Amino acid sequence: MTASPIKLTPRLMTAVRYVRPGHLLCDVGTDHAYLPIWLCQTGVLTPVPLPDGVQSPGGALCAIASDVRDGPVERARLHVAAAGLTDRILTVRTDGLSGLENYRPSDITVFGMGGELIVSILERAAFVRSPDVRLILQPMTHPEILRKWLLDNGFSILGELLSAEEHRIYQTVCAAYAPDACAAPYDDAELLTGRAYPPEQADLHRALICKTRHTLTTRRDARAGSGHTTAGEDALLTALAAQEARIARQIR
Repeated sequence: MTASPIKLTPRLMTAVRYVRPGHLLCDVGTDHAYLPIWLCQTGVLTPVPLPDGVQSPGGALCAIASDVRDGPVERARLHVAAAGLTDRILTVRTDGLSGLENYRPSDITVFGMGGELIVSILERAAFVRSPDVRLILQPMTHPEILRKWLLDNGFSILGELLSAEEHRIYQTVCAAYAPDACAAPYDDAELLTGRAYPPEQADLHRALICKTRHTLTTRRDARAGSGHTTAGEDALLTALAAQEARIARQIR
């Protein structure tokens, strides 16, 4: 292994809080494999014995780094090799989680994709509907579609984190299958911007709401200018204002 860990960006670091030691990680859309490499280098991940019938050098792995394209898989392979982790991180070319169910990964990270694409990946992987599997997801677009799908399909949101990079705020959602759990439903504003953030992220959450309201206001004004109804935008703007007011009261 390398003497010192690689450096993760703030948005990738949000995954670290939710990855569980002693579990096999699958990093979908891994690109450079930075996240699994860092987790191995810092000792968060240690080799996990593989199920019977699954072949791997040494019979154990820390992580699987997968991508649908040849280029990212090759970049991941080179970075894993340079870190001296070829016996601990398996690089795989596959579409989403296809073919990986036999490895039984129990922590799954999906970063850098739109909410709709993440939903498509999860819908095609029946094994994620297990209380033993933890999903750590960072939608680049349409977080509301992802959260709604999770909640409508028996998943509970265990926690959420925000990160800021280059004038953009990223949302990370941690979820697990818990069809019998009882939780208050998310309203439309919470589906869009989240609600389960730690108290120290209240200011960043308010900044996210502000940016979301600005984008939504621009869209509403454009629709109004072209003679279209703005009822949906108006209702969501009202919900966002109420959400921001709740946060303001909590941090006083």
